[in-house]
Amino acid sequence: MGAGGREFDSPHPDQQGFLFFFSNHLFMKGFALGDLLLDKVVLVTGAGRGIGQAIAIAMAGEGAKVALTGRNVSRLEQVLGEIEGPGGQAAVWQMDVSLETEVEDTVGKILDRWGRIDILVNNAAIIHDGTPVWETPISHWDEEMGINLRGTFLCCHFVVPHMVERSQGIVINIGSSSGTIAEDNYGAYGATKWGVIGYTTSLAKSVRSHGVKVNGLNPGWVETDMTAGSHIPPDAGPEWTQPEDIARAALFLAAHAPADMTGQFINLFGANDHSGHSPETV
Repeated sequence: MGAGGREFDSPHPDQQGFLFFFSNHLFMKGFALGDLLLDKVVLVTGAGRGIGQAIAIAMAGEGAKVALTGRNVSRLEQVLGEIEGPGGQAAVWQMDVSLETEVEDTVGKILDRWGRIDILVNNAAIIHDGTPVWETPISHWDEEMGINLRGTFLCCHFVVPHMVERSQGIVINIGSSSGTIAEDNYGAYGATKWGVIGYTTSLAKSVRSHGVKVNGLNPGWVETDMTAGSHIPPDAGPEWTQPEDIARAALFLAAHAPADMTGQFINLFGANDHSGHSPETV
């Protein structure tokens, strides 16, 4: 179920560690009323559905001005309505993260409108599942690498220099449990997420002295359009994680992460799940 399909809940007891700050906020129709990110400018890629939609709504609900980007304008406009209805601020830009000129132009337009980008959320991703790695079609490899990994790089390439210039900024890259262990039936997807994790940690090190923090989230099985039709493996957790759960973790990184936390990923899946267990000896 996508964002807006159910109300946000107060954190479960096992979430209260880094999500304790969320328990005092009121939620209405998927929209939080708060000011954790008041007047911050947030760029979210892949904001038209799933995790990106939930993160955009959550951050707008905390006072941020959200740049909703993606390839499907109609979906983005639906999210825009969910944000503006309760009084939030957002705007839509069509952008394919794999295309250099589109990313550069869109970042420029966002800067022209709001003057800065305080938080970048690289969420856009696709997956071709059910394909053994050795049988991955070249077209699938190129498409997933282009969006999942090149897209993350391009957005950072055009946004981070402005953060460095201002000596402040936050980058949140969405990885995956598939980027922590070997996957045999997800084609190029696992490789792209391993790449995202490696790039994130390297980028964090390179901009640490410039006041920019770069962290990420590794979701496991999340109920989104991208996983529709999939079945949770028997050794995974008993329930689907919801996009709103990932949004709460993103809010933590955006508003409450320790000052010196950078180059880190928060794993949002069970330690013994199908995606996320320690690799066995080959």
